Amino acid sequence: MDAASSLLSRLVRFSADSRLFRLQIAGHAEDRFLVQAYVSSEQLHGVDASELIVLSLDAECPLKSLIGCHATLETRLADGTRSRRTGLIHEAAKLGGDGGFSRYRLRMAPWPWLLGQSRTSRVWQDKSLLDVVEDVLRGFPQHADWTWSADALDVLTRVPVRSYTVQYRQTHLDFISRLLLGEGMSWRVEEHAASPQGHRLVFFGDSSQRSALAEDVTSAADGGLRFHGARAQETQDSIQALAACRSLQAASYTLLGYDDQNKQAIAASIPTHHAFGGRSAPRLESYDSAGLNAPDDSQATDRHARLMMEAAEALNKRWRGRSTVRSLRAGSRFTLMGGPLREPHQGQQEYAVLSVLGVGINQLPADTEASLAELFGPLPPLLEEAIAACLQTQPLHPDWPLARTDTLIEQARSMGYANVFEAIRADIPWRPVLADGSGLQRRPHALARGSQSAIVVGYWGETQANGPDEICCDRLGRVRIRFHWQGRHDDAAATCWVRVGQRCAGPGMGLQFLPRIGQEVLVQFIENDLERPIILGALYNGRGEGGVIPTPGGDVKDSSSMDVFAMASDTGISGQGNLAGTQAPTWHGASADRDGHRNPAAQWGIRSKEFGGWGYNQLLFDDSDGQGRLQFKTTQAGSELNLGHLIHSADNYRGSFRGTGLELRTDAYGVIRAGAGILFSSYRAQHRAHHRDPAADNTGLRAMARQAAHISKSFDEAARTHRTVGMNQGLDAMKQVVAGQAEMAGQTLPGSTTPVIQIAAKEGLGVVAGQHLQLANGSSVSLMAGQDAQHISGHQFRLRTQQAIGLLAGAAAAGGQGIGLQVIAAQGDVAAQAQADALTVQARDQLTVVSAHAGVDWAAAKKISLSTAGGANITIDGGNITVQCPGNLVIHAGQIWLDGPVRGNVILPQMPRQICKECLLKAARQGAPGMLK
Repeated sequence: MDAASSLLSRLVRFSADSRLFRLQIAGHAEDRFLVQAYVSSEQLHGVDASELIVLSLDAECPLKSLIGCHATLETRLADGTRSRRTGLIHEAAKLGGDGGFSRYRLRMAPWPWLLGQSRTSRVWQDKSLLDVVEDVLRGFPQHADWTWSADALDVLTRVPVRSYTVQYRQTHLDFISRLLLGEGMSWRVEEHAASPQGHRLVFFGDSSQRSALAEDVTSAADGGLRFHGARAQETQDSIQALAACRSLQAASYTLLGYDDQNKQAIAASIPTHHAFGGRSAPRLESYDSAGLNAPDDSQATDRHARLMMEAAEALNKRWRGRSTVRSLRAGSRFTLMGGPLREPHQGQQEYAVLSVLGVGINQLPADTEASLAELFGPLPPLLEEAIAACLQTQPLHPDWPLARTDTLIEQARSMGYANVFEAIRADIPWRPVLADGSGLQRRPHALARGSQSAIVVGYWGETQANGPDEICCDRLGRVRIRFHWQGRHDDAAATCWVRVGQRCAGPGMGLQFLPRIGQEVLVQFIENDLERPIILGALYNGRGEGGVIPTPGGDVKDSSSMDVFAMASDTGISGQGNLAGTQAPTWHGASADRDGHRNPAAQWGIRSKEFGGWGYNQLLFDDSDGQGRLQFKTTQAGSELNLGHLIHSADNYRGSFRGTGLELRTDAYGVIRAGAGILFSSYRAQHRAHHRDPAADNTGLRAMARQAAHISKSFDEAARTHRTVGMNQGLDAMKQVVAGQAEMAGQTLPGSTTPVIQIAAKEGLGVVAGQHLQLANGSSVSLMAGQDAQHISGHQFRLRTQQAIGLLAGAAAAGGQGIGLQVIAAQGDVAAQAQADALTVQARDQLTVVSAHAGVDWAAAKKISLSTAGGANITIDGGNITVQCPGNLVIHAGQIWLDGPVRGNVILPQMPRQICKECLLKAARQGAPGMLK
């Protein structure tokens, strides 16, 4: 018989009853796999790991038939009962074989191991911690089983609802671990026969409560665990070594936060009630500024500061031991009997087990072990590899000073089982602390790996605006967003209010931009916390109609994508649509050629859009070489202000030339107001590097005002010389107004001191009205011309005053053809009336009255008198004609007739005798002059 056959026969005689450890794998025969040895690593707030070295009489067992199988490792305890360790086989390897005999390595873990193998991204809104955790676990219905201890449920009553919770590219295990750690809660794994996988998760909130950790089976049965040596003849498992380990921790924890809504600081400081060191040990303080991730109120702040302090207190003193207690599991408690470090006044001390590293070896006959070592290799190196592999899976694995692998393995070979463990006093609450210090820091957050983009949504998660309802914001100017990775887990509507970063913000000042529903925005995270997003700006995400199609090397074989730009004109846009996405820029540089948009990315600016429509407001900058342009525009009533190089434009298209300078236009009513006065001038102001005129410089206007004052004074004197009406007011007041000096910002500068409108035209001023032109003033109006002035009317010309009208012509010399004042009616009569007094016609020389085609009638109500300076007179008075002359009376006539008396009646014009009050009031209401009655 060969060695393999002999070894096989000896293993067959090694019955299940004689084995210390027995393995059952669902779907496989009970005795198909024989446990040679195993290593297990357990820890609170972690996933247990077990590595089994098994032997099988089936060398052809497919490895994939083992993956995912439920396995049960039974351990025979000292009292003959068996404890169970269940899990899923997630890795299998064949370590060797000879004929029909093989050695395998199986890695087994409880079902929470599955939580660490799948990752996702999702969001919860307004959910409690319990709801979020259970929502995740319900995703594993065939495996998951869990329960909440009474102390955990008590803690959850003090944990507020989470307004916004994010799991981003995290495994379910890391996500749940982070949430529980932030509230000082943890979990343990316990065997439970009614569970789908034979075990379940137990969530607890305070390890010092008996509802959190169950008592070890052996400790409960024997009244405690003995501190005793390990010998083969012992009938009870015991603890062989126990060492205390102390470390200096912060003696007080201070937590400071900021409530951004109430604008106030929130602080709490919690000191320890333990002595962390001797008299010379420094009393340290840990200060943590939670920023905007602070608790909501002072009670929550105190609670979290206390959790941080309790985490430090649990780290201050720990116990590390070595034992042969086969039932010892992480998350259990035990009572130590006969411990070496017990104080005299203390009774039996109770401990809570934090972690356990155990090694079990099925004791075989010496010749069998030697044969296995010769056939497959020695066992200790495999166990050392298994220990290293198991420890690497734990997030909190400690440094084991007593866990020299050779000592641990040697004790397991002699006793069948040995472990090392870490524990704390059971009356001290244990809080999880990760390797990165989380647990001693306030609420570890989901770490953002940089900025992200998101879509702005409405109240119910909609990405399309409903008509004019394009804005969804609250009174703080916050909007709601949905990340691109949301929606797979029915969380598309799980959004929160997110602040929008502005380039400038202050009380009653700054810039404001609110992204609208459907826009893509760039999102950053405060302190890299995914649950604290903030919007930095909006992003373009559209693909325009035209442009260069991405090709290898930029080779463009089809120019049709560029032809769309050639259809633009001064009044029509082109190439501004989107082939993909919804947001393409209004201005771009995709068409710089003359046949296209003529815009080499020189146009840029700001454009808004009306709600539910296509109207917009914009500020446009055009930085084209030598053609700088600035435009303020709104499509409402076609109102715009254009400065610089004026052209036609249609969105991105730069159209034909329209001129240079300034254009202010609107299709509606326009108003320009200046409470302190305003100046319109065509005089150019100096704006050079070495000399710049003040903004209100009106040198040209002042010169013209002086000239007008001089003309006014000259003609006023001439009028008074010729005994006509002079000017009632001079232009000295006008000179003072235009030459005024104003105090501005502590300086004296040219400027009006009264609210007047000044118009200064260097060459000419044209005022044209299609219908009516009115000049109205409360005091006086002076119209002057240095040379000629014409007043022309297409129909009637009326000149009315309430007092005198003075007409002076030829003040310096007669006009053309020796005419001074000429009044001509081309058609109709010329009527001159003095309705309330005398009408005087005077001439220094000859006075000629001529009728070209008819007669001249002189009529008066009483008499007509013609006199000369020599004394001659003809008077027609009543019915008499009296002729008087100091000299001769000469009558020349071809014939003379003297007839009897004849009466001739003359119709005289009717003159008003009193003021018409009704007419005066009507004229006052209409702004017209009054009239007599």
